Amino acid sequence: MKSVQNIVLFLSIFTLIGLMYIGFFNVYQTDDYIYSYGTRQLGVLNNIKSFYLNWGGRYFGYSINTLNPVSEDKESILPKVYPVFLFLSFIGVSVLNFKQYFKYSLKEATVKGFILFFFYTILLVSLPEHYFWVTGSNIYFLPIILFGFLLYFFGKYVESKSRIWFYLSAVLIVVLMGSNELSALILLGSLAVFYYQKRTKETQFLLILGLLFCLVSFLAPGNFKRLDDSTGGFFMKWIKRIGIFGVNNIYIFIKTALIMPLFIKIFESELRAIIKKIDLKKAFIIWLISLLPLIFTAYIMNTIGRQFENIIFFYFVSSSVLWFFMFEKIKKYWWLSLVLILLPETNFSPEKYSNFNLDFNINTIGKEILFTDLKKYDQEIENRINIIKNSKKDSLILNRIKTVPKVLYFDEISSVKEDKNYVSDQLQKYFDKKYIRVKD
Repeated sequence: MKSVQNIVLFLSIFTLIGLMYIGFFNVYQTDDYIYSYGTRQLGVLNNIKSFYLNWGGRYFGYSINTLNPVSEDKESILPKVYPVFLFLSFIGVSVLNFKQYFKYSLKEATVKGFILFFFYTILLVSLPEHYFWVTGSNIYFLPIILFGFLLYFFGKYVESKSRIWFYLSAVLIVVLMGSNELSALILLGSLAVFYYQKRTKETQFLLILGLLFCLVSFLAPGNFKRLDDSTGGFFMKWIKRIGIFGVNNIYIFIKTALIMPLFIKIFESELRAIIKKIDLKKAFIIWLISLLPLIFTAYIMNTIGRQFENIIFFYFVSSSVLWFFMFEKIKKYWWLSLVLILLPETNFSPEKYSNFNLDFNINTIGKEILFTDLKKYDQEIENRINIIKNSKKDSLILNRIKTVPKVLYFDEISSVKEDKNYVSDQLQKYFDKKYIRVKD
């Protein structure tokens, strides 16, 4: 097992270094500008209020985003250092939890933390939007890290009974309920299961607190303004919802199943320790929590995309316990998982549904480092922003960005022959222009 672990540890370190290198060329994009614009026009508190009333109930995620410093960050430093901070934070909180729950040494916990980050990375559906889009990271990546802290704080409370850990857990529950809807549903399900298994005043309080702030998030006026009013009658809508639920589940099952043998091989001792403490029924109930957000996304007719990252990770980790209970011997096929994660992205889905292609990201990261002129991309974006910022004209037609990376997040301005897209709209507002397009 040590040799397999060493191979994956090497890949983990390579992946982290590669992502840090790519992040060095990251830039502000899309919503970074519109959040900063709103704060400049309305102030922080009024901008938060505006997003809650008109856009959605992510009261924590949107609040953090209103502090986006794009207008003050002349050298675009934050997009380059923030992803690295989040990478290291994920690994750091993983180390804390391995030490807390498995009593590992710092060295053992650090190795496992790096490897867990590797598995998290290869599971991502949309690596650019999750890691390198600053405001997107606050919605999709930061909650996972905060979940890790909640797990650690609550473990410390159970162990020590110190109230400070309980209060910190309560604060993080409030924060996570306002991070994004899918994280909120996973957390709410977890709190309900925990209360079902251990009915105390403390677990009851945390469940009620979670439910209250989940409602604050879900009942935000902005959510109702953005509800999808799709065409079709009642029967057709439910056929679509059932179909989306089925397709999303199939995709997630296939993607997680393909790498499960390697995960079980690496984390065999941790999984063995877990199954000594819970039975198959409890493991199944915990896994069922992942169906809550999948049902929700089917109801609002969302197919696989960046918003599914939290679901996939929870689904994968909770599934691994079930797999270990029933199919432990599958670990002998770890080599097949290792081969699969190194292969390039499949290309069997139409462009509209490209997220359903299987991509474990490692091949894509390697190609980005070897073949994409990231420095040129950084310079092209910088030149574009300087032209917009320094031009005295109200209407601008710009050159297209020629070097488009695969891993870094990028969305092009609409062309002169297209209707204004959200990128053009955001830049026009931020730079106070009437018309910004790119050449056809």
